[in-house]
Amino acid sequence: MSRWGGKPATLLRKVCQVTAVRGQASSPEWERLPVYTLTFANPPGVESLGVRIDHGDVVKVVVPNFKPKSYSMSAERQGEFDITVKVYPGGVCSGYLDSVQVGESISVFKMGAKQRAAGRHVGLIAYGVGITEALPLCVAELAKPDAEQVRLLWASKTYGDLFWHDEIAALRAAHPERFSVATILSREQREGCLHGRCSAAVLTEVFDGAWGTAAGGPREAARDDVRFLSVGTKPMMRQTEAMLREIGYATPGRNMLLA
Repeated sequence: MSRWGGKPATLLRKVCQVTAVRGQASSPEWERLPVYTLTFANPPGVESLGVRIDHGDVVKVVVPNFKPKSYSMSAERQGEFDITVKVYPGGVCSGYLDSVQVGESISVFKMGAKQRAAGRHVGLIAYGVGITEALPLCVAELAKPDAEQVRLLWASKTYGDLFWHDEIAALRAAHPERFSVATILSREQREGCLHGRCSAAVLTEVFDGAWGTAAGGPREAARDDVRFLSVGTKPMMRQTEAMLREIGYATPGRNMLLA
C-alpha cells in the first residue's frame, strides 16, 4: 500500500482506441496522440471501488515519485473497471499508465463528493478525451427517468481523433427519442460535423436549437429544467461556463448538472 492509501489493481487488458499519427504539419492529421482503454481487476477482496459515475467520482491513480492523478472510470463490470487514457509526449501520468504491462498492478483509490441536480434536458460538452467522462455520464443519465433528453456535443481536432463510434451508435439505437450527438471539428471539415471551435452561438445551435429552449422563445421557461456539464481542461470548462452564462444559463448555479 502506498502512502496515499491506494489498493492494488492488476492490468488485465489494453485496447488501442486511437493510433498515433505524426505527419506533415500541413495535414490535419499532423499530430494525433494515442488513446488506450486499460482494464483493471478490482483490488483483492473489493467488490467495487464505489465510484459513482453519475456523480462525477474519479479513480485516483498513484503515480510513483509523483502524486495521485484523477481519471474517469469509463466503464465498470463485475470484478473489473476501465480507465481510458490519452498518452501525451512527456506526460508523467499518462506515460506511467502506458508503461504498465498486463499482469502488473497500479495503486488506486476513489474520490468524489459532488451532488447531481436532476433536470429534464441534460447537455454534455466533451473536449477531446473528455469524452471518457462525458459518455459514461450520458449512459448514467439515460438510466434516470427524470432526464427526458440527453444531448452530447463532442469537440475535437479531427474526425480521426474520435473513437467509441460503436458505443455511441448503440446508445442512440437504444434511446432514439432521448439521446442525440453533435460533433464539431476544429481542424477538419467533414459532412455531418460542425466546423470550428465551441462558442456561445454553437452552444445555442446545438442545445437550444434541439430542445427549443432559446431565450425569448416559446419554451424559454423550460430552461429551468436544463442542466449542463463540460469536460476538458480547467480553462476550457471555465470558458464553457462563461459561454453558457452569455446565452442566459446560470453556470455555476441551477443549470449545472454536478456541483
